[in-house]
Amino acid sequence: MDHRERVLATINLEEPDRVPISLEFSEIPLKKMFNYYGIISEEEIKRKYGLGARPYEEGLLSEEVINLYEKLGCDLLHVEPTSPENWKPKKFEDGVWQDEWSLLCKPRVPGTIDWFVHHPIEKYEDLENYEFPDPEAPGRFRLVDDIIKKYGDKFAIVSGIGWCLFERAWLLRGFVPLIKDMIVNPKFVEKLMDKIVEYDIKIAKLAVERPIDIFYVGDDYGGQERLLISPTLWRKFIKPRLKKILSIPKSKGIPVCIHSDGNISSIIKDLIEIGVSILNPVQPLALDPIFVKENFGDKLCLFGTIDIQKTLPFGTPEDVRKEILQRIKTVGQGGGLILAPTHTILPDVPMENILAMIKTIHKFGKYPLRCLPS
Repeated sequence: MDHRERVLATINLEEPDRVPISLEFSEIPLKKMFNYYGIISEEEIKRKYGLGARPYEEGLLSEEVINLYEKLGCDLLHVEPTSPENWKPKKFEDGVWQDEWSLLCKPRVPGTIDWFVHHPIEKYEDLENYEFPDPEAPGRFRLVDDIIKKYGDKFAIVSGIGWCLFERAWLLRGFVPLIKDMIVNPKFVEKLMDKIVEYDIKIAKLAVERPIDIFYVGDDYGGQERLLISPTLWRKFIKPRLKKILSIPKSKGIPVCIHSDGNISSIIKDLIEIGVSILNPVQPLALDPIFVKENFGDKLCLFGTIDIQKTLPFGTPEDVRKEILQRIKTVGQGGGLILAPTHTILPDVPMENILAMIKTIHKFGKYPLRCLPS
């Protein structure tokens, strides 16, 4: 099987030749992987892409990244719409920068999401004057189109909307103010989210015009122990609007993957009901993969499940090996499992653990699953 066939079989809850793999790296570990495999040096990056260039950031799947993925046996390429052609962030002297949505962001540890230090909708009346980005701006899908053209016949292509609905709403309004508004001014929240849905639907329609294999939405709803808002509020504000967005890929027969960190067990049935067939990242210290498999494995493909809170950064290679084997033996049975860390691999993950993860998946993730070591 090639990468794409393997993933499609897994999504259909069939057993491919082996468990598919997906990896994404932040800057520091990616440099280490480039060096380990002799793919490209930092000096070569500067010569090829220019001084200070980072061809591995913001979804920019350079030839070097694809080369690495092939060496590691990765099966999926995740590529999202970008900022328009010739758009540049506004930068300030203190390192703060302004993104396309007028958010002010402050960099922190490389490979982690920047701090959001200002939200553009401070007052209710700001919503009336707020100008959303143009989803059809020239160049919005230039990277998506390029990746599909070069690699769409080999890898499974994942594309869609990051920071989809709930996340986009609190990014614009601020997290605490948005939660308060759900109680004291629900009409404002509905109006804000309806405007976000208008934007997302336009992006979704443009995405599914392309030959993508998985439509992806990123929208974190869970904390370590429970939802960030009550299930009642989620069903009131999020569910009906998310359903509208997901109806776009559903109408084209494209499988839908939703990314939400944390314990979202209370709304998994709802997600399936509105069209989700792939659940990511199934964060094991918050959401037990075995629980998800046993209760929803006939409807959901699990995508993720490798712990990046404890095992990958702080465990030994043997700990990593044991966790991979446990996933394969339990939630890998019958297909429906794409193995991936539950977050982009961060600087605190040792090289030896990354290599142990890859080696174990390739050695023991072959179907049909035989007697596996403990």
